[in-house]
Amino acid sequence: MANRKSAKNKTVTSLVTVIILLIIVLLSEKADLPFFSGETPENLNADFAVHFIDIGQGDCVLIQSNGKNMLIDAGENGNEQTVLDYLDKYNADSFEYIVATHPHSDHIGGLAEVIEASAVSNIIMPRLSKSNTPTTMTYEKLLTAAKSSGARIIAAVPGNVYSVGGAEFEIFAPFEQDENLNNMSVVVKLTYQGRSFLFTGDAEKQVEKQLINSEYDLSADVFKLGHHGSSTSNTLGFLNAVNPGYAVISCGENNDYGHPHREVIEAIYDLEIPVYRTDEDGSIVFTVTNNTIEVYTEK
Repeated sequence: MANRKSAKNKTVTSLVTVIILLIIVLLSEKADLPFFSGETPENLNADFAVHFIDIGQGDCVLIQSNGKNMLIDAGENGNEQTVLDYLDKYNADSFEYIVATHPHSDHIGGLAEVIEASAVSNIIMPRLSKSNTPTTMTYEKLLTAAKSSGARIIAAVPGNVYSVGGAEFEIFAPFEQDENLNNMSVVVKLTYQGRSFLFTGDAEKQVEKQLINSEYDLSADVFKLGHHGSSTSNTLGFLNAVNPGYAVISCGENNDYGHPHREVIEAIYDLEIPVYRTDEDGSIVFTVTNNTIEVYTEK
């Protein structure tokens, strides 16, 4: 009997050891990350930063480049104050560019309030046909705020290039009218000091295929996974074309959509791409200094 207990104890000890080693390996991937929780903008000490703001189930990205600001989307209705508080914390009260990727509320829900509270020079949006234009209160509110702001309203045209504080960004999509408004998403590649960030909104597999077949250089150091990590996007072919050094997923904790989808996460891990998630890491900030990327996580 004593031998059986001894064998059992050895087995349990071995399992515990294996589990501890696995935890150490997983944590080591992020062990060298600095944390910005509670820090002021000065503590980030970077001329260029891309903030993936944790606003639950939705998208909101603040780009700060040498004193100039750019915003891509602003999350769902009801989260406006969270966005405004974050922008205030980082002194972002004026914007060279605001990009409304597509007219779904989890992307544009907070934009009207941001526009009304800020000085905005340019607003980039997809050009929608009459039959494709939504009549939601959220979209109408955005249009009203945009018109009242005095900002220049720019239709997203593939190939157009803009600059913000020494960074450049190019529009890659949308290519054509699509009744699926996810596929009307404005796709943007942002470059600073040779480092690049790719944002695809909720663009799905069809658009990813068009992008692969286009002349655009899709490679990027940081890729915000399409459609919150959904399997409607993020095909293996597209992930290989982008070949990112880091992946970011913007999604809400325990969201109703199951984002990010299991098959996408498995593909990311198979490709050995470090992945950061707002539902697990909180807000995530990438800085670029002298061509070097650093990552800061809130949690």
